[in-house]
Amino acid sequence: MKSLTTRLAVGVVAGVFVSTLASAETIRWARAGDSLTMDPHAQNEGPTHALAHQIYDSLLQRDMSGAIIPSLATEWAALPDNPNVWRFKLRKGVTYHDGAAFDSEDVVFSLNRAMADGSDMKELLSSVKEVRAVDSHTVDIETHGANPLLVNNLTNMFMMDKGWAEANDVMTPHDVAKGETNFATMNTNGTGAFKLVSRSIDEKTVLTANPNYWGKSLYPSQVTEIIYTPIQSSATRVAALLSGEVDIIQDVPVQDLGRVGSTAGLKVGTAAQNRVIFFGVDNADGPTADLRVRQAMNIAINREAIKKVVMRDQSDPTGVIMPPFVNGWTAAL
Repeated sequence: MKSLTTRLAVGVVAGVFVSTLASAETIRWARAGDSLTMDPHAQNEGPTHALAHQIYDSLLQRDMSGAIIPSLATEWAALPDNPNVWRFKLRKGVTYHDGAAFDSEDVVFSLNRAMADGSDMKELLSSVKEVRAVDSHTVDIETHGANPLLVNNLTNMFMMDKGWAEANDVMTPHDVAKGETNFATMNTNGTGAFKLVSRSIDEKTVLTANPNYWGKSLYPSQVTEIIYTPIQSSATRVAALLSGEVDIIQDVPVQDLGRVGSTAGLKVGTAAQNRVIFFGVDNADGPTADLRVRQAMNIAINREAIKKVVMRDQSDPTGVIMPPFVNGWTAAL
């Protein structure tokens, strides 16, 4: 690392770190798991999305409050005469890492690819009936019925270059569950802030800043390189931070937060995660099929003790299976 003076121990999404550590040039980042693939439509899980968000862009994204904001789409709305059709106006002047221009044909291709067999993202687009290019920078997405939540699901739908996919025979995603691979498993071509330089699975992934990134003026940063190292062991991950081997770690054990936070040069950053830890029961069979048993278990669980002792004040008791920034959350529960 060249100029970063304060390292972070964090438990939130990777995209935040890049914008927060604006004084850095090289960031060495570690978390427990590695991305399962570089194919943006093959796997729907945290570490895979964390890297994909650096390389690829979606039509829409979320800000720090969880609100949906523009990304590759600058405007969007359901058509006044047909609420089943959403119209998206696309950002102009955007190019892929290889210099190809981004347009509506890429959106049509990418969303259809995300709905194809082998895609782990298709359930998020199950309401989509058809995707149509209106012109070079306008796309209509028609759903089977009115779906006001469609825009939420588009925040993790990454756009690929149709021409690049055709040239490299990756018109459909590979099926991770079946052990399939393709060119996109280890290679990328996105419109995002960083380009893939090298990748060694479960060892190290190196990204370099995209000099032609469309969002440079919106999200200014001095970060020129990201070195991502998966470190499965919590103890080893914390030790790497304390020794200066890495600058940022995620998945910090709650019992280590005090020690890390009191170390000179280190800063602990916390934020609400899109995660709820809960006790699942079988409502149909066995003892927990009895409502009274479930009610007794609910009464017996000491939520405040779990918050104080187990989670070290790094959690909030809740009665709903969603965090505050997800639609449907209410403080009443």
